[in-house]
Amino acid sequence: MKVIGKEKILMFDIRQPFAHYREPKVMQDNYIPTLHLPPATTIAGMVSYLIDRRVKSKFRIGVVGTYRNKTVDFIRGEGGEFLKKYELLIKKNYKKLVENDKTDSFKIRDYYDYSKKTIGNRIMHVENLQEVRLKIFFSCEDNELVKSTFENPSKYISLGRKEDFVIGAKKGELVKGIEIEKVKIADKKDAIRNDLLFKNTYIPVELQTKDEEKKEEVEKILNEGVLYSLPKIYQNLESEKKDRVVVNGHYVYLNEHGAYLGNREANVYSFINDKGEKEKLVFNWLT
Repeated sequence: MKVIGKEKILMFDIRQPFAHYREPKVMQDNYIPTLHLPPATTIAGMVSYLIDRRVKSKFRIGVVGTYRNKTVDFIRGEGGEFLKKYELLIKKNYKKLVENDKTDSFKIRDYYDYSKKTIGNRIMHVENLQEVRLKIFFSCEDNELVKSTFENPSKYISLGRKEDFVIGAKKGELVKGIEIEKVKIADKKDAIRNDLLFKNTYIPVELQTKDEEKKEEVEKILNEGVLYSLPKIYQNLESEKKDRVVVNGHYVYLNEHGAYLGNREANVYSFINDKGEKEKLVFNWLT
């Protein structure tokens, strides 16, 4: 292991009693799975919302996290074709709605109720994580602004859905400044020797690389976890959500068993855990 340098960054040490991190490419269906960890854009959205989009520099984000167990809840929802048919109905009767707006004889709500009765409801099953614990590593050009905002938040903080609220893992401590080491891991033996185990995290991978050595390392990583295509960054985070352009990336999720990986750079955070033991968290930046 070669230490390349050290860096001071921020870390959000948080808990969530329950959370759901939706896969962006999974459409609303009768069964909606959750990711094991929030993707980078979900975390960026939380930060951007709380600081009122005052930070224009790029975010660097890493995450390591666990959860106690996964449950499946059910909710009532509209039928799969509800929204499409409802929008067509509104479009077809738009002139009538505009003409009668002053007399209130027609309301958009009337069409909504009509659509609900004709199309009906369905039961949707949603995966949820319980007792989530996350360490989110964060850095940008305005770390002090982000830190001061999270130390005295003026808004309700959630990560995932609106109801997936966030609290500090330790009372009164949501964010703190830490120091990490940037290292170069030569090979798997080097990783084992220095106890650099990647676990409970996402590893970014380049599937289209032409470098034969990197291809071999990617194959090894793919055999260790689950491959996802996830949002990587917003090209224009200051824009409204509906107008943002998303750039996707490929990531492998490694669970608690983890993997020793070589021929790569990594970030290492060393600390004393709640049991009084020395611990290392190894992660890569996702953005």
